[in-house]
Amino acid sequence: MAEVLSQSQIDALLNSMKGGGAAPAREEAPEKKYRKYDFKSPRKFTKDRLKMLRGIFDNYSRILNTRINGLLHATCEVEVESVEEQRYYEFSNALQDGAVLTVANLNMEGDRDEEEPMLMLLTTTVMVSMMDRLLGGNGNVEEVPDDYEYTDLDLCLYENLTQEFVRCMGESWNNYIRLDFDFERVETNPTLVHLIGLDETVVMVDLKLKFPNCDGGLSIVLPGTMLTNIFTRIS
Repeated sequence: MAEVLSQSQIDALLNSMKGGGAAPAREEAPEKKYRKYDFKSPRKFTKDRLKMLRGIFDNYSRILNTRINGLLHATCEVEVESVEEQRYYEFSNALQDGAVLTVANLNMEGDRDEEEPMLMLLTTTVMVSMMDRLLGGNGNVEEVPDDYEYTDLDLCLYENLTQEFVRCMGESWNNYIRLDFDFERVETNPTLVHLIGLDETVVMVDLKLKFPNCDGGLSIVLPGTMLTNIFTRIS
C-alpha cells in the first residue's frame, strides 16, 4: 500500500517545488560528545561511589552553609558543583604561586592512619571577603589580583576560618561512618612541598560559595588511599 502523506508533508513538498524543486533539508541530530578514557590510568572508583560522595558533600554543603552564616553573620549559599576522579598533578599544575592550601588529617574511629592528607583550596576573592567580615566589614572587596599575597594577619584569619571548615567535615559522613578530620596547618608554598604523589588518584570536590556581594570556590582534594580505607571500613 502506498504511503499516505500528511497535510504538513504535502505543504512542505509544495513549498520546496516553488523554491526550485529542492527537497527540504533534513535536520541532523547533534553529535554526541564522549569523554576519552585513559586505559593506562583506569578509574579507581565506580559511579556509585562517586554518587555516594556527592550525597555526602551535599550534606557537607548544608552544614557548612549554617556554620558560615553563624560565624560571619552573613547570608551565604553553598552548593556542590562537581565530584570528579583525577590525578593529583591535574590539580597541582593549576596552582598559582600565591596559593594557600589547608592541610588536614583523617582520624578514623579514634586511630589516625598515616596516610596522605586531605587538602582544601579557597578562591582568594571569597576568602578576602570572609576575612573582611570577620574584622567587622561588610565583605565588599575590590577585584583581588591573582598574585595577591596573604599577610601574617591574613594567615591567622585564614587558619581560624578553615579550622571551622575542617571541623564540620566529619559530620557529613555520620550516615555511613564515624570520622574526624584534624586541622594540621596552612601551607603557603604548596608547589614546593610534597603533599600527595603527583600520579596518585584523588577525588576533587568543587563547591560554590555565594554571598550577596561576592562568590567564589572551595576545592577539596581527597586522596584515593584515604577514600579506599574509608570505603573498606564502611563495607
